[in-house]
Formats: sequence, structure tokens, C-alpha cells
Amino acid sequence: MHQDMLKSVVLPIIKSLYGTYLLPQAYPEGSPTHPCYPTGHGTVGGACITLVKFFFDGTQKIRPLLNAVGREVVEPSTDGLFLNPYTGADRDRLDINGELSKLAFNISSGHGVHAGIHFRSSTYWSVLLGEQVALHTLQDRAKCYNEPFRITITKFDGTTATITNQGRDDD
Repeated sequence: MHQDMLKSVVLPIIKSLYGTYLLPQAYPEGSPTHPCYPTGHGTVGGACITLVKFFFDGTQKIRPLLNAVGREVVEPSTDGLFLNPYTGADRDRLDINGELSKLAFNISSGHGVHAGIHFRSSTYWSVLLGEQVALHTLQDRAKCYNEPFRITITKFDGTTATITNQGRDDD
């Protein structure tokens, strides 16, 4: 262990609160014994969100969709007890792809990162792994349909992937 670790001002605080110098865990039984990467929630979140993107036009703006049914884009109040209209400068630019991307990363971060089980980088790469699994599954399944189609999905990194059964024998 590096000597700077032993000089940390937080060590006496941890010792006084928990009776040990070991870092506290969100779970009393400690961190799981499985590897940090890939995260299960990240991989499944990335795959599921990618599958959802297959069925929706992700470029659609959220606000007009909500306004059409008398709703508005909202955010929680500072105390978390109420929902207030969202007045951010980007409120008219929010789209389905952006909201789905936030959901994918929040699924994994909320479970693994905030609980101290996974690193943020593990979550990031796991979401991308799940996305690749879903894209390959969708492309493989595309060959099973007789009706010709071509669907373009915006990936988490902003690039696009095309799922089609037209003239692609290389997959």
C-alpha cells in the first residue's frame, strides 16, 4: 500500500464510524465476488434499450408528443416531492434517443456505481457491450423476415447502425 494512503484524513473518520479502516460498503455483506466488468445491469440495459430503439423513431422530439396529450416535460422539485415543468434551454430538443440513452446508463449506474459495486467505466463499456449483442441479434433475426426492410438506429456513441434484410449476406 502506498504511504499516501495511510496519511489520508478520511481514515480516522472511517475508523471512528465503522470500527475498521476498511471502506464501508452499501451492502452489509460486502461487495459481490463477481468481476466488475461486464456489469449485468449495464449489459442488459444496453441490450434492452437498443431493442426498444428498433421499434421507435428515436429522432422524435419528446415535448410535442407530450403536448399532444396535454402533458409537459417535467423535472422533480428540489425536495423531490413534486414534478415541475422543465424550463431548460434544451427542452424542445429532447428526443427519444436521448431519453433512452439516459435510461440505459441510469439503470446500471443506479445499481452498480452508486452502490460501490462497479466502476463508472465498467458501466459505460457494459452498456456498449449490450448494444452490440442486441445489434447482432437484430441483424441475425432480420434474415428471417420475407418483407424487405431497412431500419437505422442511433447508437449510444452517436453513430448509426443499420438493420436490414436487403443484400447483406456478410453477417
